[in-house]
This record gives sequence, C-alpha cells and structure tokens, in this order.
Amino acid sequence: MSATATEFDAVGMTIFARTDALLLLVDDQQRLAAINAAAAHATGLDVATAPGRDATVFVSARHAPDFRRALRDAARGVSAMQEHLLPDLDGGHHRSVAWSVSRVREDPCLVVCVGIDVTASRDECEDLRARALTDQLTGLPNRAGLLDHLTTMAGSGATVVFCDLNGFKSVNDTLGHAAGDAVLVQTARRLKRTVRGEDFIARLGGDEFVIVVPPDDDASFEGLARRLLRAIEQPMVLPGAVAATVGMSVGRATLEPGLDPAVVLTAADEDMYKMKSRLPTRTTAGAAR
Repeated sequence: MSATATEFDAVGMTIFARTDALLLLVDDQQRLAAINAAAAHATGLDVATAPGRDATVFVSARHAPDFRRALRDAARGVSAMQEHLLPDLDGGHHRSVAWSVSRVREDPCLVVCVGIDVTASRDECEDLRARALTDQLTGLPNRAGLLDHLTTMAGSGATVVFCDLNGFKSVNDTLGHAAGDAVLVQTARRLKRTVRGEDFIARLGGDEFVIVVPPDDDASFEGLARRLLRAIEQPMVLPGAVAATVGMSVGRATLEPGLDPAVVLTAADEDMYKMKSRLPTRTTAGAAR
C-alpha cells in the first residue's frame, strides 16, 4: 500500500520541525517563507515572525553577495554547496555553516537551504593548519609558514633578511641541548622585540631565522641589521644559572618582480654567509653572575 501525498507532507513537516539542521524555505524574492526551530535558535529569530525577512539574515554581511548568488542559481534549477559564517550575535566566536541550496518547487519558486554547523570541524582544521605552520619550540612560523608568506609577498619588493647564529653549536656541545633550546627561544623573543609589528619572523630550522620586511622608503637594512646584532649579542641567562653569549650573521635579498621566492631566500642565505666568513665566532658560556 503506497503512502499518500498528505502522509509524505506530514513526514516532511515532522523532519522540518525536529531536525538539528538549519532549514530555510526561501521564495523567489529571496525572502524567508519559513524556518525551523534550529535555524531560529541559531540566529535569535522567531519561527512565527521570520517569514518575510531577507534570507541573507542567516549569513554574515561579507558573505551575503555569495549567498544571494546561490539563491538565484537555485531558483534557476542549479543547486549549490557553500560554507558561510552565521552573523555574530553576541560578539563571540563566529559559527561556520555548510549550506546546501536547491529548488524544491518551480511555480511558484521555492528554494530550500539546509545548513549543517561545521564550526568544530573548521576549528579543528584551522588548528591543524596552524600547528603545521608553527615552530613548536619558539612559537614562530616554521619553514612551511615562511614559504607560504613568501608566496604572498612575491614580487612586492620586500626584503628577506636571513639570520644565522654564530657559536650556537658550541653552546649545545658545552651546556647541552636544553640550553641550546633556551638560546633559540630567547633569540626568537629578541627578534620580535627588535623588528616592527608589520615585519614577519620565522624560524627556518636549527639556528636559522628569517625576517621578511615589507617595502619602506624610511627603513634601511643596515639600521635593522645593527639593531638585530646588538639585541642578540647581549648575554643570555639560561636555566641552571648559566649564561651564554652568541653572535649572529645576517644577509639579505629582495623579492623583486618575476623572481621565485625560493630563489630569493637562497640568495639571502648566500649573502649571510659572506658576512659569516668575514667575522670571527664570538661565543662564551659559563656560570651567570
């Protein structure tokens, strides 16, 4: 025995009312025809008074144009899948919702939007990405994070400053790897205090650090280099009441238009070694006084 259309409608209304998904029915004017309880709860709207409101009330302002486009496409019979942020009601964390937008009736037109909260998944992905791009010891961006940033700055004329500690191996050999780690952490802190807020600092690996300096006619590499050397050459007090002093060599290259950022990074590295070859290694380690 087959079910009647009325029975199907009853089942549909039950799902509409009880599902945890956000459900919207939107007319051909992109206005809400109906919303379910989950959608009302997510936005603070009332199920009874929501009809007639603009459907973009369910997405953040910057995502509204894309959502309108999806509604127009769905009205023409072209379904869409999009992810948008819900409006921020309480000044807290934005929630991400993946929307499936499709037409369920042609005349008069009616579009259904089914939204699934993917905030937890999105946050997990962002956390994993952040971990993948961050050096766990210093908290600075790592090599992958640096390469990402260099790609975004390609051809900008920014200066790539390659920094390499002098005498770091001696600290490791004399005081141990824990002391070496402490030197790297203090180096990262001193670099961050020395550069400007718009400058990008990364730990490339080992005792190598890279600073990316956006173009600035009022700033000079020589001035930055002097400040960096002064900051690093100050004695570092390490765990166990010991102190170490290391030096640093720096080199530079420019992200000129048409140059591969990886090539520019290599050029900065080579320029740094010119300085390192000219300077004696200055390193001391002993009890802190």
